[in-house]
Amino acid sequence: MNKDVRGIPPLRAGRRPAGAALLGWLGDDRSPRLCRIAGSAGSGKTHLLDWLVQDRAAEYRFQEQRVHAVLQAEGITVRAALWTLGHQLGVAAGGLGDLLTALADTAGRTVICVPGLDRAADPARLVEQLLNPLLRLEQVRLVVEAPNDSPEALGLTAVSAAAVLDLDQPQWTDQARFEAWCATEGADATAYPSPGRALGRAGRPAARGVVELAALVPRTPEGAPDPAGAGELLLSELWAATVREGSAAQLLAEPTLLTYAGPVAVTAALEGLEGPVTAAWEAAGPALVAEPDPAVRAAVLRTRLIGLDDAAAARLGTVAAPWRAAWALWPDSSAGWPGPVAALAVGAGRYDGQLLLADPGGTIRTVDAATGTPLAGVELPGPKPLRGVTVTPGGQVVLLDAWGELELLAADGVDPAALAVATAALRGAAEAAPSVLHAVPGLPSAAPAVADEAGSVHWYQDGAVLGERLHRGPVTALGGAVARGRAVLVSGGLDGAVRLWSPGSEAAAEPFDRRDPLVGAVAAAETSAGLLVAAAWADGLTRVRLVGSPEPLLELRLGTQVWALALTEGRVVLGTADGVAAVDF
Repeated sequence: MNKDVRGIPPLRAGRRPAGAALLGWLGDDRSPRLCRIAGSAGSGKTHLLDWLVQDRAAEYRFQEQRVHAVLQAEGITVRAALWTLGHQLGVAAGGLGDLLTALADTAGRTVICVPGLDRAADPARLVEQLLNPLLRLEQVRLVVEAPNDSPEALGLTAVSAAAVLDLDQPQWTDQARFEAWCATEGADATAYPSPGRALGRAGRPAARGVVELAALVPRTPEGAPDPAGAGELLLSELWAATVREGSAAQLLAEPTLLTYAGPVAVTAALEGLEGPVTAAWEAAGPALVAEPDPAVRAAVLRTRLIGLDDAAAARLGTVAAPWRAAWALWPDSSAGWPGPVAALAVGAGRYDGQLLLADPGGTIRTVDAATGTPLAGVELPGPKPLRGVTVTPGGQVVLLDAWGELELLAADGVDPAALAVATAALRGAAEAAPSVLHAVPGLPSAAPAVADEAGSVHWYQDGAVLGERLHRGPVTALGGAVARGRAVLVSGGLDGAVRLWSPGSEAAAEPFDRRDPLVGAVAAAETSAGLLVAAAWADGLTRVRLVGSPEPLLELRLGTQVWALALTEGRVVLGTADGVAAVDF
């Protein structure tokens, strides 16, 4: 198929000239980086942009004609818009700086389509706090639906010149094709060039109020609201009505009303409100806007509420979901908080049944692995930032500091001499600074495996170091388990790949898993069904897979990057910048 405008899908109502012009703008590096779509109600702006973004990566389009993200602006706030774009562009965007930094580091262009800017929760604020900062990046192009002479249109052109495609102008509609379309649809051809007016659909229905909408929400036999029966569209409209009437706080008593509604509408309704539910929603927001299943949204929000609002967490726990948090520790939790979890290790020896949680500054705290109950700290020779911590099956704690140095902590009843020899050999064999380490459970005499910034993984065995180059760029995560009597190491890299390697054998040519973002953490565990592998990428996604099975057992997001993982049969523990959670699946 020829990759030119002759190969594009048909545009109804004679709008082929408008479509060709839009693709021409995308394909011309000399054109302004902002294209504004204008026109009166019913002029077909929505139809044109829907056409533009359908099959974004289709073969008939040149690379420069492709749209990378779509921000449906109706009812959206700046915060929800940031989360939405971050998800679509593969960025864990906790703030605007995260998104701008990631896009600035992108080699190619990023095209973002924004339909309905004038219907955003606050169009001027969205322009000032998100769209204009994006437009200041040379790599970004925006195609935005905004009326002529509106404040939001003027705000955009203050930063960038705009190519304007006004659909009220007849040159963007082929009159003969319009008339033929009208004949097919039984529409009024005298309304040229407006398809909406031709069909008698130029207006928008009047908005309904909270009382009217609440009366439409079904009830359970006990008389409580039934969010699942109401459906997302009705509940989203209900939350939008609370914004207009200032009554959103009244609905917080039933938290499932949040998770069964559209996350964009809920985020707008919670703007300016305070309390644990609102704070948990904000913390989980990037995960909530990315998740289409309301039951999973309930599980995410419940996880973020554990220890902060146990009544709301219990109510959300009544929703059947594919996974459920067993425990969690967040800031201000009634159970305690270990701080940000930059690294974690499964305990052994004197730490048997515990998890060791290291914060970025180097403090290590322990919690009960089954319940998350905080226990004590690990005594260290002095504070220093850590890259990693692991515990050998014999109970020896091994640290990897920010400068790539390995250190053994003194442990009662453990002779570190042999381990010191092994770690020195591993450090010497590394092709670059060590980046991560991991001790494989079940192998009492084995030293921790060590990986480096050159992409290699190293294993000490029988007085020698075995090494394998597994990644392009630094190894960013390392885990392992004993599978069928042999050690299997799992590594993740800056290249986004997750690889398996059994020391002494040749590594597989293809990665076990791969995505575009870097891998922030991995873990492995031998189970009754086989070897389980968990991996977390920098965009916030954690995936658990059984080796040999094509489908994941679990995919989840908690709203932030996962920095550390531990895995057992049926449970994964996730360490994040906000704290730690244990999830059963």
